[in-house]
Amino acid sequence: MKQLFRDQLSNTQLVSRLFATAKKSGEHGNRAIYGQGLMDLGAATNPWGTPAFMGAGSSLGNSDGASMATSFISLGSALGDSLPQSLNTQEVAAFDDLGAPFWFEASDFTVPSDGASVATRLNRFLTPPQRPPIPTNWQFNFQEKAAATETGHLALTHGASRFTMAGPQGVAATVFQKSQDLEGLTLSWTPAVLPALTMEAGYLNEHQSLLNSQGSGAFGRLSGQTLFLSAGLDTSLGDWELEAQGEVGQVNPSVSHSQFIDTISPLATSTFRLAASRPFVNGSALRFSLSQPLRVHSGAASLSLPTGRTQEGAVVGTTLSAPLVPSGRQLDLSTQLDVPWLEGDLSLGATRSTQPRHQQSAAPEWTFFTGYRATW
Repeated sequence: MKQLFRDQLSNTQLVSRLFATAKKSGEHGNRAIYGQGLMDLGAATNPWGTPAFMGAGSSLGNSDGASMATSFISLGSALGDSLPQSLNTQEVAAFDDLGAPFWFEASDFTVPSDGASVATRLNRFLTPPQRPPIPTNWQFNFQEKAAATETGHLALTHGASRFTMAGPQGVAATVFQKSQDLEGLTLSWTPAVLPALTMEAGYLNEHQSLLNSQGSGAFGRLSGQTLFLSAGLDTSLGDWELEAQGEVGQVNPSVSHSQFIDTISPLATSTFRLAASRPFVNGSALRFSLSQPLRVHSGAASLSLPTGRTQEGAVVGTTLSAPLVPSGRQLDLSTQLDVPWLEGDLSLGATRSTQPRHQQSAAPEWTFFTGYRATW
């Protein structure tokens, strides 16, 4: 037991643990015969109760910890596998109800991103991102719990309600609202003298997440404010229509009630999309696109991880800087063919994703979709 607990429990504490974990039920409850009960080495060498994480520097007897069962961090796709990679060789100690330390792999408490859901990909397939034409009169539009088909920062607004105003001068504004979760604003401008160019600035305020990453228990509560700028250009080359769009942003993170994360530095983000489409005389259309989903390319978290205790009951730990940059870069190459069929349009599409979820070691993934659209 001294070896199991790495000599962090004194002899007296080890004996007390043997007494506390001994079997005292049934006939072994007769203290006159069995004293402290029947020794149970299985109970003595396993966590007693649910282990909890304590902040480094705290005292086991004077502070409440975060239950290990509820301590995790679920990562958004922009962070990819960054935190699991940073914590890959790190241990973290949790303490049971009797104050004994038990060690676990820190990366086991991170949940890597699953990437965009099939439903989100289907929405993007059925409604490819397109810039609306400049209206001749002021137009107003409201969508409740709208699906986000964008691949950039606005992908974070999935499920938020949108109110859009667009004017004949090429100016448009959109307000986003998701109850107790997110609000945001975008302003865009398409110059009348250069209608092929669109510039946009946006602000998003996440209250319960950071780029869709959520913490719980010892990881605390994450939030963040994002400012981003984007520019898009449409042009024609023969029968082809070409589109290019790039977007960069800066995120100012916040963390509260965390025993693991001290601070998170500002995060720099980026995304881009290149597309080409060609219509045919029979009404068919062929489209190609290359895009990178939202990705963090600089930033780090300052962590304090508990690694054990002294025999006097003080929690000791280690500090480290964990880069929040994914190991890879996801690139989506898509092809889509639209064919007139039965007074509607039949669409066939395929997407090949390299380094999906921004994980360098992940195998390429293929996605195939088909859809039919008709209007009356």
